[in-house]
Amino acid sequence: MLLDPPSNAPRQPPSSPWISTDAARAVWPSPTDSSPVSPVTPTPTERAHKRPRVDTDNLPSFKTHRRPISSARTPSSPLTPWRSFRKTDSRPNVLNIDPHCTAIDCPSNSPLPVHPPVDLSSPHIPAMHPLINRQTLKELDLDSILRNPQLRHDLLFDAGLQFRPTSGRRKRELSDKYWSAIAQELETGCTCVSFDLQWKPHDLLCVCAQGPIPQVPSLTYCSPRRALTLRMPSRIRPLLTEFLEVLLFVIQPLTSICGTYANPATLQTQIEQHAAQAAHLRSLFDPELIQQELHHELFDPSGLFIVIGQTLKSHCAPMRDRLVDAMVEAAKACAPGCGGSKADAVKAVRVCLDILELMKLDIANHQLQTLRPFLIETAGQYELKAFKGRKGAGASLDLTRKWMQTAYHHLMSSHTLPHPSLPSNSINYRQLPQTQQIYLSVLKALTDLVFDPPCGPSPVPLLRVSKSTIPYLPLYPETTYLDGARLLVLSGEAADATAMYMFLLLFRQLVFSDPCEPTLKVTDAQLASLKKEIRDISSSHLGHCFTQGSNSDSDNEKWAKIRQDIVLQIAMRAKEARTSSTQNSSSDPQSRVLASAPDERMLKLAERWSDSNMRPNSPLSTLLRKRIRDVVFNQVVALTFPLRDSIMSPGKPLDFASVAPPSALASGMEPLVDEIRLLSERLSRLAHIHLGVYLPLYEQDDFSTSVFSCS
Repeated sequence: MLLDPPSNAPRQPPSSPWISTDAARAVWPSPTDSSPVSPVTPTPTERAHKRPRVDTDNLPSFKTHRRPISSARTPSSPLTPWRSFRKTDSRPNVLNIDPHCTAIDCPSNSPLPVHPPVDLSSPHIPAMHPLINRQTLKELDLDSILRNPQLRHDLLFDAGLQFRPTSGRRKRELSDKYWSAIAQELETGCTCVSFDLQWKPHDLLCVCAQGPIPQVPSLTYCSPRRALTLRMPSRIRPLLTEFLEVLLFVIQPLTSICGTYANPATLQTQIEQHAAQAAHLRSLFDPELIQQELHHELFDPSGLFIVIGQTLKSHCAPMRDRLVDAMVEAAKACAPGCGGSKADAVKAVRVCLDILELMKLDIANHQLQTLRPFLIETAGQYELKAFKGRKGAGASLDLTRKWMQTAYHHLMSSHTLPHPSLPSNSINYRQLPQTQQIYLSVLKALTDLVFDPPCGPSPVPLLRVSKSTIPYLPLYPETTYLDGARLLVLSGEAADATAMYMFLLLFRQLVFSDPCEPTLKVTDAQLASLKKEIRDISSSHLGHCFTQGSNSDSDNEKWAKIRQDIVLQIAMRAKEARTSSTQNSSSDPQSRVLASAPDERMLKLAERWSDSNMRPNSPLSTLLRKRIRDVVFNQVVALTFPLRDSIMSPGKPLDFASVAPPSALASGMEPLVDEIRLLSERLSRLAHIHLGVYLPLYEQDDFSTSVFSCS
């Protein structure tokens, strides 16, 4: 909707209520005010196409009805600096060891040296349980997804948000250590791991001859080798138990949502079928019996894994069939007479757990995409409720109040704001109703927060802030706690744009430093080429020059060298631009290179300029940052207030392609049009989502009276 004259400004919100709250409906009632219906409740059509469970009347056959689960990804939102939400590794049942345990000396008795407590979560000690277990997979339950504020908030920015397994080096090393310990125990019965006196890995000194495997970890000190050996309990039985429970956990129906998000009656049939299937699998997979067969070397996993493979194929997506077949083949190799080893049996179990994790990820991703309209519709209600629950009823919002009050007073002093979409091309802020004043104040406050962070430009964006490293920002407004990583990334982009603006300004000054050449000019092609060269030289963020106080000496030296290289390149291009008009096109290439080399006077001038201005809070950097901030704020207002019906409708995200780029830029800022447009778009999306959640809170009397009291 377009803004009406101030005298009869409408109460309708400038932003469309695609993120809605109960309070938002009370303030700005929508034409169709109906409560969202959970899409978890299956419709008759959905029930007709639901993947059937295994036929309990013919359990051994395990017919392979499969449900394909979409794994396609849509392009990520340009604001979100990560592709997907990642689970964190978990090592359950961590035990504590008494640091004053008795030493068993070999070969002579001597006191155990003083040592710190043994940390069983150390990466040098294999875990007691597989890394893929019920505890880690519970993070993918629907209840966990629906009760995760950060995940639901991130889903608003990235329509293609998906879970995926972690694949970092640390996880691979932990997993390899665990499965190596399992193979070692199966082959030799040894559960030992050795360390030196500084708790660094040591060549294995097995002490299994001292007695049976202990029920709790025991420590042994070998004085001749000055080494410690930690003897762990057996991992075989916990693995077998966890393996069976994970298998039953993954293939179970969605019983956790009964009574909360769906009608339990619709799942009763599946629950009964799963109970019969679970009973059959438990009868075939008896951990105690399998452990005895392993002890007597009589266990044949081939038949069991054939049944497990048929079970998995009846539940997983068809794209997982190849992995299931590889698992079954590894188990068949362990049949009598096939020449398989215990390592093949370990491989079959490991592959099976990997498949079960992928199946759980497939189900979670399928649920996430199916529920996305419902999650978006209820996002405002949920986030506001989660925020109040997190802060408490009487929690202080002092930082948010000061943040909003500063923006409000600034807008009140400016009177009018430019707006290209309105007939008058401007907005009289003083004459707007309070709701729209609050709305514009939030836009201004967010823009200021990006360009002037509470702690100054942060170096955190240089570390590629991702979802796995969401920072805690204690000096930021309380209501921005879910957007910490985004705000840091946007601040880094704002600092980059400011640094680029300054470097291009230096280039212009060097080109036009000689008043005797009035015909000189700088072309758009020269500026575009120079921008690319500056980005190529600075392998990371240009805005690093504005960080202060938290950089190491090595980082400062690195960036000082990069800045010198950039200044040299700018001086060379400036000299080239000044001499290009006088150079003959047929000149020798070597002559052209020598002619474009900067003289000592120009290079020293550029270096002095860089030393004086490319630093935190220099007068020039502050001035240019404010210029870019004002242009970005005007663009955010044009994009977000008022919002056109053709751009936004309930449940539909912002479409910035239909919004014109900046129509007027300050002198010298024209080469930054792409950076300003992208920064404005991302900031507009963040502001739009933020207002959809917290505008009702800002409108409450106790908040608005203390903030928006200046007339």
